[in-house]
Amino acid sequence: MRKKYYFVVPSLPPLDLRVRPELSFEELMARLEISLSKKDREKVGVLRRFVDILNIRALLMEEPIDHRGNLSEKELDEALLVHAILPDYVFDFLDQFEKGPDKIRHFSGLLARFFNEEILKHKGFLHKYLTFEREWRLVLLALRAKQLGRDVARELQFEDPTDPLVAHILAQKDSDRYDPPQEYADLKDLIASCAGDPWIEHRVFSEYRFNKIEELAQGKLFEIDQILKFVAQLMILESIFELDAEKGHMILETFKSG
Repeated sequence: MRKKYYFVVPSLPPLDLRVRPELSFEELMARLEISLSKKDREKVGVLRRFVDILNIRALLMEEPIDHRGNLSEKELDEALLVHAILPDYVFDFLDQFEKGPDKIRHFSGLLARFFNEEILKHKGFLHKYLTFEREWRLVLLALRAKQLGRDVARELQFEDPTDPLVAHILAQKDSDRYDPPQEYADLKDLIASCAGDPWIEHRVFSEYRFNKIEELAQGKLFEIDQILKFVAQLMILESIFELDAEKGHMILETFKSG
């Protein structure tokens, strides 16, 4: 029997791409910790596990981690050291490589393992969300590979060649351009509009994800999927405003230094 959240969902403030969120991610997690069932808290944990996976790469590169994962930097470091807390597929993949640079170079393989494992385990919003996150990244990879003259087959070495989207990409590996499936056709124009500016790319694709996620939870109002959608969108929205602040600081420092 599904648990209904008649009080939690209406209490969540509206999210707007133009407005800094009034509820922080930490405040949201504290609220959900006391409001959700154990099973539904674990679903939120899956969203945060994706951040944990990305944080492994940041840790290997000695870069700051995203605080929205399940694990702090110290906890993540310890988990990798003693092979605990994280799923077995994380250690199975990383243990294939002895050196940090090799783990970084092949990191797309760990992302592939994450999506392959987690998509099969879940249904509803989580299944649709993870499928979307995997697919738009694969389409973007194919577009960039063509743009940069890279071997797309090599870029997809960790993916299942019989997967419909992977097969669609590989079928065009020898052509001069890549035409995405209809549902991702707008990505081609989006990447062209960014003109190679990484800051603009981050914002444009964050907004793209935010809007697509809104479409994934078209269901009953008081169910967990609505909360999961809010969590996913809040993570994106916070990252946009954090980057805006960073960009603003860079512009100010440039102005001050001439």
